[in-house]
Amino acid sequence: MSDTLHEPWLRGIAFNPAAPSDVLIRLLDRAAGEAGLLMCEGRHLPDAVIDAALHHPAGGIRRALAGNRHIDPTRLAPLAADPSGIVRGRLAGGARPRPRWVRPLPDDILVTLLTAQDGGEDGMLTEHEIVQELSFSR
Repeated sequence: MSDTLHEPWLRGIAFNPAAPSDVLIRLLDRAAGEAGLLMCEGRHLPDAVIDAALHHPAGGIRRALAGNRHIDPTRLAPLAADPSGIVRGRLAGGARPRPRWVRPLPDDILVTLLTAQDGGEDGMLTEHEIVQELSFSR
């Protein structure tokens, strides 16, 4: 396969509703380019893929998952205590582009975000900035 077709081909697999979970999980690897990020952010995902993305070592994958409007917010609960402030901020900020109707975060996630003592290990956001994202998210 030519290099020019490699990325579009992977994106096609990422958004194929018939693609099996094990194939979609392999797209989370950095070698797959942006296909895994786009998939985590923009489509309904099988439970096995959500579990793999929730525990993925790359913060970008977890951040993309945090902004996915197709996933039940209760499944995203582990991201409320993510070590990365950027991931927590994305969860608090909600999906983008913002849909007309926003699925509310469950109370336990809201409590975790509102009572956080720090902005995360990465030091990119403060706990106050995460709360601000939450207040602007509707």
